Amino acid sequence: MNIGRSVRLYLADGKATGILTAEIMNWTGHLLAAPRTRSEDAFSRSELKRTGVYLLIGPDDEGSDLTKVYVGEGDEIEKRLYSHNKDKDFWDRFVAITSKDMNLTKAHVRYLEGRLLALLKEARKSKIENKDIPQFDLLPEADKSDMESFLSEIQLILPVIGVEIFKKPSLKPDRKESLILGDEGEYEVQFELENVKAGIVATAREDAGEFVVEEGSIGASRQARSFNDRNKAARDEAFETGRILKVGDTNFRLLQDISFSSPSAASVFLFGTSRNGRTDWIVKGRNVNYGDWKDAQIEAKMQGG
Repeated sequence: MNIGRSVRLYLADGKATGILTAEIMNWTGHLLAAPRTRSEDAFSRSELKRTGVYLLIGPDDEGSDLTKVYVGEGDEIEKRLYSHNKDKDFWDRFVAITSKDMNLTKAHVRYLEGRLLALLKEARKSKIENKDIPQFDLLPEADKSDMESFLSEIQLILPVIGVEIFKKPSLKPDRKESLILGDEGEYEVQFELENVKAGIVATAREDAGEFVVEEGSIGASRQARSFNDRNKAARDEAFETGRILKVGDTNFRLLQDISFSSPSAASVFLFGTSRNGRTDWIVKGRNVNYGDWKDAQIEAKMQGG
């Protein structure tokens, strides 16, 4: 069972689009984010006089639909950000991560910088501005463990403020954690979709509120009129980052799991046209579509109190 966490957000300008801070309760880390248009006030804040890591985020100035990211570290982040305000044009937002107890050292943030860049590369959701990915391994084993825990909290809090470039579907859960009680007893839930004419064969699962189409699934390359610009951009990004690969003239294969907001969004991605994912996806091993299965789960929960 997942354990709930409390996140405290503070809107320094009283607006969601201004300077904000974010903290996870019982975590020593502190996050400050701001648009570049508020740099004059953000750079002067005391949090940026600490040692930490930071992200510069903005559109790709070379024309792709990907988000461009630069990861850096510094003893006093404000000085690094001030320099980047002059020498880097692409970014329109920054995120600075420091420690409330100021226990992060130069060695710690060099380690975090390298790990964040490695995670960005692995997630394949952005274009990395850094020229290389430094690997700083000169930390005692205990410090590495602490920094990995610190890194896990960073990955947890960034999506809360809309930064999802590190987000990657979690590994398939252990079978015991994915068992659902149904009319036929406990069973592991996996969904499947097949369309012989279009050459589509896919499997999926639900994971933390997202619908995850699994690695190895096959989609159709066609694009109908109803496949709008937003959907096309999502597929183009997946091709560009290597998350999907063209197979023959008519299909593509997922090279890693890809998350979607709903079964319908997943179906649209695979078919290249408008679809109803609630009827497209079938519970594997059961003659039940996703919509009927989900309705039954909701009803069971409500009846169970």
